[in-house]
Amino acid sequence: MTNSKMRAAMFYGPNKMIVEESSFSHSENEATIKMDACAVCGYDARVFRNGHRKVKPPVILGHEICGQTLQAINTSKGVLSAGTRVVVLPTIPCLSCWYCNNQQYNLCNNLMEIGSTINGGFAEYVKIPQQVIKIGGIVPVPENLCNEEATLLEPLACCLNGFSRLGEIEKDGVIAIVGDGPIGLLHLQLSKKLYNMRSIVIGKIPFRMQMAERMGADAVFTFGNGTEEDVSDFTRGRGADVVIVATSNPEALNFATKIAAKNSKINLFASFSNCNSFSPDPNWLHYNQVSIMGSFSSTPLTLQKAMKLVSDGEIDLSKMVTNRYSLNEIEHAMLATEEFHGLRVVVNRF
Repeated sequence: MTNSKMRAAMFYGPNKMIVEESSFSHSENEATIKMDACAVCGYDARVFRNGHRKVKPPVILGHEICGQTLQAINTSKGVLSAGTRVVVLPTIPCLSCWYCNNQQYNLCNNLMEIGSTINGGFAEYVKIPQQVIKIGGIVPVPENLCNEEATLLEPLACCLNGFSRLGEIEKDGVIAIVGDGPIGLLHLQLSKKLYNMRSIVIGKIPFRMQMAERMGADAVFTFGNGTEEDVSDFTRGRGADVVIVATSNPEALNFATKIAAKNSKINLFASFSNCNSFSPDPNWLHYNQVSIMGSFSSTPLTLQKAMKLVSDGEIDLSKMVTNRYSLNEIEHAMLATEEFHGLRVVVNRF
């Protein structure tokens, strides 16, 4: 084991994150990544502000990672040489529970996560446990993708995981995406490219709603008192066949049930604070054949699929990163995310 120092943004609890010199040790059972860029997820901003039950400070946040390997890494698909740019699956499975044995690693009974339960990407270096390597959770980045864009492959993989939960989707159906942030716009691109669905984006931030229009949304509505009627008019009274809740605003939960068509599917992609409750009418679900499901994180397969979609030009990430910060500006990066400035915020100078 070797020991050294690095600069890191250490999270000590709500509203307390300090950029400091931190000890860094490396063992042969881990891979080390030199960070090039780490995006700020809405989850990171919420943890910074309020903490989280699975985050025990002090810890380094950040899980949307792009960096370079410091040493050669043996993977199931061959050897990644030192200096290879990679993205990383942040889930760390136990590899022994039922879910791991069935390759549902994101549902592991003993799940740990980079940037939550162990140190993450808001630092000069990040250690990648052997479990992540074994399941194919380190994926090389092609040359046609810059570091900042590559950080969005992990959330894109999460969106693909959400779509995989929906099963068969009606041809020429309507999808309503509640949330105009980066996750909502990734869902928009996937709905158009993979399913050719008529797509509605429902949001609140003018710049983001304009971006939704530019990215091909068939309709963009402002979330408010008249939005139900807007969706009804667009769908000729039928409602949306798929509703994606891509916002942590609890008002979106009941709203989703009001715009859902018969035989529709509602995916709760976003997470919510523990104080929020959601109690849909079971008879409404029964008689209208409505399915409500959740989706969480991603898998090695969805991360690899995300990489191929972007590398082949099917999904465009070039306009998704709008704000860039240094590690010293980490609190500004959190605030920009929290206040919905632009789209994705990325830390790219360490």
